[in-house]
Amino acid sequence: MKRATILFLGPCRKFDPATSKPFPAFSSQSRSGKFLRSAIEAAAASDDVIIRFDNVIPRVLFDKEGRERYPSCGELVEELERHALWKLSRSDVVIGLSAIVGDALQRVEGSRLKAGHHAGPTVVRLEHPSFMMRRPIKERTDYVRRLRECICLAVDASIGSSAVALANA
Repeated sequence: MKRATILFLGPCRKFDPATSKPFPAFSSQSRSGKFLRSAIEAAAASDDVIIRFDNVIPRVLFDKEGRERYPSCGELVEELERHALWKLSRSDVVIGLSAIVGDALQRVEGSRLKAGHHAGPTVVRLEHPSFMMRRPIKERTDYVRRLRECICLAVDASIGSSAVALANA
């Protein structure tokens, strides 16, 4: 049975002031990375899925004054149009971690479908873990519940495609 992939997708890499280098995507060394990884563990991530982390823009962005900044939706759309995530299958799930990443994913997904490209992975929107870390405990608990639902979605899709392949054999 093919294991489904769940790709957690953030907007761009962030700068680690302690090392003067960018953090890897949702690094276990960053506060938001620790929170996200703990939430995934609490959601009882199944062995039936492969968990991956990435950013739409693989580099840190700076403004004209040299300060770190977040990307615009247009910048994200431009990067997403050529991102490797579109090679994932229907049984895979991409979780856009922030409203702006979710918006950009939906725009690119819509334009790809209009252009006749095959349906790619299931796209889900969730809040960025750095935002959720500042929310009340009930909202953080709901976040873990939604993560569990995303994991179950990927597992169910993976089992469903395996069942179809078995039935067609």
